[in-house]
Amino acid sequence: MPTLRLVPGGFTPDDFARYIKLRLGDGKSPVYWYGVGDASFFPKGNMFMRTEGYDTGRLHSFDADKSEAIGLTRKLVVLRNPANGEILQDPEGNPAWLNQFTYQLFKMSLKDGFLVYEVEQGKGGERETVFDGHGRSEVQRYDGMTVYTTPVNYTLPAVPGADGPAPVWENYDFIERTYGGGVNYDAIWAGNFPLPPFMGPGRSSMHGYFRRYDNYTDIPATLRDFVEEHAPMWKEPPRDMDEIRELQ
Repeated sequence: MPTLRLVPGGFTPDDFARYIKLRLGDGKSPVYWYGVGDASFFPKGNMFMRTEGYDTGRLHSFDADKSEAIGLTRKLVVLRNPANGEILQDPEGNPAWLNQFTYQLFKMSLKDGFLVYEVEQGKGGERETVFDGHGRSEVQRYDGMTVYTTPVNYTLPAVPGADGPAPVWENYDFIERTYGGGVNYDAIWAGNFPLPPFMGPGRSSMHGYFRRYDNYTDIPATLRDFVEEHAPMWKEPPRDMDEIRELQ
């Protein structure tokens, strides 16, 4: 049985290539990281919301010799009642969902055994570039399973009704499992966020379970129907760098 690492890091060039394939696919078509989760008031811990959403991305470029890659992504999150699963509404009676991330531009590389990433997001005066991973990312190995951990701290772009941009932290544990000659991709996610603007000031602790789908039509209808009606842009990731520059 592999021994768990006591220190972070541990990425090899092969780990990097496998992570990129897990996270963004092979470059031929988009991938969809669909997930469900929950949100609780911090620090009290009372659950006030369930979440459903996905992050869709495509591989823009990959250089195996340099262990460098660029990915184009966007994501949305629908906010649901924890008691009955119904979509929450904002004060104007509209469906409550998080739509700030019309794009994210990921530039990833391998440095000193760490997966490091540079992420562009936001637009206009709220555009920012996040640098993270060095000294924090890590890989852990189990029999038939590899876990790639990618923590990130950044500033959440402001949304209508909020005081302004707010600090956020997230942690992703991407899981690669081999079985029967195949590979399965899942993830566990956790983060700390400001409350949705219509709920007033304060913060929440969030957690989610994710599974990768390789086709939009395989996404559960509970979310796909919402995207079709309210968020058609999110049916696929940004098509190219030109679209991202337009969104910025």
